[in-house]
Amino acid sequence: MQNKFRFLLLALLALGLFAACQTATSGEGPQVAVDWAATPLSQRTPLPTVTPFVPPTSIPLVTVTVTAVPTTTEPIPTMAPTPVPSGVYVKESDGFTFFYPTEWEILEQTGESLWLRDNDLGTVVSVSSSFKDEESGYDAYLEEFTGDAFRASWELDSVEVTREDELPFAGDHTAQVAWLSGMAVDGRQLDFWLAYAESETRSFFLFAAGEPDSLEGRQASLRQMLAQASLGEIRLFGLDRAKTLVVLGSDPLARSLDPARTTGSAAGYVGMLYSGLVRMSPELQVVPDLAETWQISEDGTVYTFTLREGLTFASGRPLTAADVQASWERAADPDTDSSTVGTYMGDIVGVREKLDGEANEISGVEAVDERTLVVTLDGPKPYFLAKLTYPVSFVLDVDTVDEDDEEWVFEPDASGPFILRDYREDEAIIFASNPAYYTPPLLDAVVYLIGRVGSSISLFEAGEIDIAYLGAVDAEQVRQPSNALHEQWVTTTSMCTTFIQMNNANAPFDDVNVRRAFALAVDKDAYNELVSEGSNLVANTIFPPAMPGYSQETAVAAASYDPEAARAALAESSYADGLPPITIAASGFGDTERDDLNALVENWRDVLGVDVTISFLDPINFSQVVTEEAVQMVSYGWCADYPDPENFVDLLYYTGSEFNVSGYSNAEIDALLEEARVELDPALRLSLYQEIESLLLTDVAAIPLTHGVSDALVNLRVQGFVLTPMGAPVLQLLSFATENGGE
Repeated sequence: MQNKFRFLLLALLALGLFAACQTATSGEGPQVAVDWAATPLSQRTPLPTVTPFVPPTSIPLVTVTVTAVPTTTEPIPTMAPTPVPSGVYVKESDGFTFFYPTEWEILEQTGESLWLRDNDLGTVVSVSSSFKDEESGYDAYLEEFTGDAFRASWELDSVEVTREDELPFAGDHTAQVAWLSGMAVDGRQLDFWLAYAESETRSFFLFAAGEPDSLEGRQASLRQMLAQASLGEIRLFGLDRAKTLVVLGSDPLARSLDPARTTGSAAGYVGMLYSGLVRMSPELQVVPDLAETWQISEDGTVYTFTLREGLTFASGRPLTAADVQASWERAADPDTDSSTVGTYMGDIVGVREKLDGEANEISGVEAVDERTLVVTLDGPKPYFLAKLTYPVSFVLDVDTVDEDDEEWVFEPDASGPFILRDYREDEAIIFASNPAYYTPPLLDAVVYLIGRVGSSISLFEAGEIDIAYLGAVDAEQVRQPSNALHEQWVTTTSMCTTFIQMNNANAPFDDVNVRRAFALAVDKDAYNELVSEGSNLVANTIFPPAMPGYSQETAVAAASYDPEAARAALAESSYADGLPPITIAASGFGDTERDDLNALVENWRDVLGVDVTISFLDPINFSQVVTEEAVQMVSYGWCADYPDPENFVDLLYYTGSEFNVSGYSNAEIDALLEEARVELDPALRLSLYQEIESLLLTDVAAIPLTHGVSDALVNLRVQGFVLTPMGAPVLQLLSFATENGGE
């Protein structure tokens, strides 16, 4: 029902703007809360996007030898959108053109929709187009606009269809049209006009609202707009579809395109544009990127990197060791406000001092010459190279950075495999192969479609996208061998674990028996079935199965659902006579039901007779906010940024770590974590981390719930795709099969 709900939202936005306009002039009209609706989409904060974390699967990795492309000193131009004349709305990815009176006011225009207002009569019009899915259609839209939710939203006593008709649309098509009349609780009448039309793959929707006289007075204009609309060739922003990879994406925040400030992985947009000294391969091995080779001192504290010869930025400007140093100095500058530099580069001597404002430069980084960079660590850190695969260490041309205007990120001088060719808000972000990169991608371009209405599986079936990451319901279907898409399905366990973290310094969870009671009271099988249709894995360990150091023996030995043992543990605790009020913190605004949290609360109530309150905290800065709140329990999830157990237990459970959101603290575990950090023997390191995990589980520092499983559909023409357990960049390695349109 995605189409219907999306267009209901657009209609509510249009009505909200109408109501705001009318009440400002006449003082009449429905008394509704429209603040959120009146906020332009461009000013809203997008919800965090979940990056699919994906182990190698059955699609083979194609090894390609690429001839180096000569670099140029000329800048690579960024193609700007073709100017659209006034009175015309064009959505070329749908082949849709809509004409409207030039004197009408544009309230908002995005890649998804256009909102207009006729200031003479006060009519508001919204026009949209989208991919057509199986649940869209005239009847579905009409049902939404005559339903209880619509009436309640706008305080209407009633709304009814007064007339239906068919009118010409875009030449040889027909639109189904309905007139609706609504009576507000204050006795004021509002009329609505709905028109729905469709082509083979697209649906088109026009919504108008106004007082009866104003809407009736614009009937001729509305009919003319319907008839003069145009359905032309569906175009992909001037690109050759046969040579372009198309996937779903989201509008980027400016911060997410800055390697020093992003909190996303190298598999995101920032990894398309920028590169570091090393990168993570799809097989989760650290491999050379801008650095050709490196040497490590015997004590493991000094790394000497040699850059590839002839490196340049996309503009053609030479990329040298001094640029690496300058990028790192900027990342560690407290004014840059990087939230990740301390975690991923804090092992370098001098980084923390600069980050704390105690030094002007990083003492442990030296650009010896154009190709040589020497880096000194504060101790042997076997996972240091893996940390450098995180975007905060990536290289950018600092001379192009405008710290006073973050819009500079949309005109980057790329050091990575792609350049940013075009960004169309709410419609698409388009990357083109960077010919200045030492191994330019074989793909001509990658298009991330934004704001597309329709499920990813329906868009994949229609050929709209080449790779579709699946939710639990769709994954359940394509996993069946009888499913028509099964041949294109890939799956893997991810390096992600969801769990409940508990604060062992905060009553009542300062008693290990209380923590154990809460852990034993959770029915993880039922929980997993609820949240993922059983497609994820039930977790009894902190480490996910793809993580080095994962122990099947630990998983088997770990405690599981046992109501009697849970009640016995609580009875043995120092709180047997009564528990204080208990709250679990979660990320969100509390505006939607969270079945997962409700299930946990119900488990604890049924088994232990305990009522737990859910507290929602700001999801944008959740780690910081929840740490400041000093909560008792936290609903949390963690996905590895590099395949080392240090990235899990050291960050999540070391006393004072910024990601230790529950405030858990254990001196014995801290000492073992410090020992494991500097242990150079791989086997001994893993054994230390296994010991740490066992101690954490025995002390019930957390209640592991599920390990993630990722599922995707990959078009057979795409070669070289590997679904990895974590966010490793793979798009620059892809090519297209020759028989399916590749070169």
